[in-house]
Amino acid sequence: MFSLKLSNIKVLSFLILILCLVSIGNDITFINKIFWVSLIGISYFLLQFKFRFKTLLVAGYGLLGIYIQLRLNQFVFSEEFFLNCLAVLLIAKYSEILTKNNQLSFSLISMVVAVASLIKGQDLISSATSLIIVILSIINMYLVQQKEVMDFNFKNILKYLGFGLSIFPFIIIFYLLFPRAEVNFRLFDPSAGSLGIPDSINLGSFREFSNSEEPVFTLINKNYKKDDLYFRVKIFDYMEKDKSWRPTSNIYMYNTFKNHIKINKGQNTEETYEVILEPYKGRWIPSLSNSKLITNDNTIMYNPFNQNFTSRNPIDRKKKLEFSKYKPSQELYFRLLDYYTLLPDTISNDLINWVEKNKRNKTDKEYLNTILQTFANGSYYYNLSPENLSENSYADFFFKNKEGYCEYFAGTFVLLARLANIPSRIVSGYLGGDLNDIGDFYIFKQKDTHAWAEVWFENEGWVRVDPTRFIPVENVRNTLNDLFNSNKTSDNFISLKMFKYIGYYINYADFVWTQHLLSYDNTQRQSFIEDLFNFKFSKVFLWIFAPIALFIFVRLLFLFNKKTITQIMVNLLIWRFKNKYNLLYSDTHQEIFSKFPNKEKIKYQKLFNTFEILKYSNKSLL
Repeated sequence: MFSLKLSNIKVLSFLILILCLVSIGNDITFINKIFWVSLIGISYFLLQFKFRFKTLLVAGYGLLGIYIQLRLNQFVFSEEFFLNCLAVLLIAKYSEILTKNNQLSFSLISMVVAVASLIKGQDLISSATSLIIVILSIINMYLVQQKEVMDFNFKNILKYLGFGLSIFPFIIIFYLLFPRAEVNFRLFDPSAGSLGIPDSINLGSFREFSNSEEPVFTLINKNYKKDDLYFRVKIFDYMEKDKSWRPTSNIYMYNTFKNHIKINKGQNTEETYEVILEPYKGRWIPSLSNSKLITNDNTIMYNPFNQNFTSRNPIDRKKKLEFSKYKPSQELYFRLLDYYTLLPDTISNDLINWVEKNKRNKTDKEYLNTILQTFANGSYYYNLSPENLSENSYADFFFKNKEGYCEYFAGTFVLLARLANIPSRIVSGYLGGDLNDIGDFYIFKQKDTHAWAEVWFENEGWVRVDPTRFIPVENVRNTLNDLFNSNKTSDNFISLKMFKYIGYYINYADFVWTQHLLSYDNTQRQSFIEDLFNFKFSKVFLWIFAPIALFIFVRLLFLFNKKTITQIMVNLLIWRFKNKYNLLYSDTHQEIFSKFPNKEKIKYQKLFNTFEILKYSNKSLL
């Protein structure tokens, strides 16, 4: 048992400081983190001393910190700049927490940091961290207001936690009354993150994008086979100098070929699916082929040429979208078809000769099947770490090295198809995903990035062809994607299974959090209100009675002591015997006791003695 002194409050403040820095420091550069550590050291040093002009010194190094942040951010008012300024302000205020007003200011700033963290990342961990910061800040403010030293025992710990948790009923009310808003708090567009697809494809471009366990999006609908989950993101349809494929701009496609494509909306199917996007800071939207957006969102645009979706704003928070599938109905005319056969003038003569030899006397489908059978003959290998190639990279890969990964095979296939005057293009996106057995949903990670081909056939439209899937299983090396990984790890180890299912439960908790809290919109709010008016007991109890009960329980924690319980028992006695013995609530306990007969006096003697000690004496009952 020890007393709650100023030193203990300093420990609590330091804990709040660390949590605040952790909550906003995930995307902060390493240099800034070093700067933070140095400021914490200075603040702790200043905290030990009380001298004149200390406030000016703290303000001076705070302004210096902001200036350094401006220099580090190249004088750009980015999100990171404002977060770092908040961190500098919080650290500076920590050096002045010896006074009551500074303690209160520190707690208020920490709450601002918690809100900033919640805006920045609304996943389960970020939200939980923000909530803990708010609770601890409230407790800190409560403790600072205490005029006497209090014992820091188990009962008081419950009391302090109860005080902090008393905000929960208000959180529930705000959650029900205010739907989640799609608000972009960024003043400037953020830089591109490490997630996604490269802007151009060279042989080897996917190497840095295909070796990460970072989650990208979640597929809610489970009625899909894993092998069919080809989520398209970017289309690469123009080749430069036999080296790189790049996407053609939407403006150019519309201005040049708007009269050379006929699109019918097609026949709708009953098939729908939902995706939850992670805040990957890009504008691309993963979707299955032949999809329509059901979610009413005017920030998302559809490209009819590429059959993909993009966002006007960066995806900087979790976002749920619903799509429906339709039967394709599309016609391409000669100029656009010719565009999908364009090639640079620097194509290797060896590739040209191979095409002339293998295309002779064959239909387009027979010729394309010849290419696929060439990849399947056992001499080609799937490998994320192939050898570097020379200038004629595609020719070297096809005839010599014969080792690469998805964009090697997709790019070579499209190149060989266009040399035979067959309209084709490269499609990049995500394939497979990881099925969560607990929640029955798929999580797509950066390791699931993939590239495949699309070929145009008259009366069929764009047909997907994945050359990589023709590589023999025994020729697959060095990949994290389960669909291509032939080196299966053993599940005989209990620890591996345990960690696997722990990850599943964590993902499931985050999935439920996103589904039922972050995605709460105006439609769900209206439905909830209608259910209340119809008095659906389950919802009324869960969302109305439960918060009230929680609030009452918290208040009881403050009243839970021997003095209060004894007072309640005395009042119950007055209520029980007030008519029989003419008892009044205004009577003193001595007057009440004197009105009892001897039989009742003997029975309640101990209770009244206890009450007298607790109310009028400094003696302990222990």
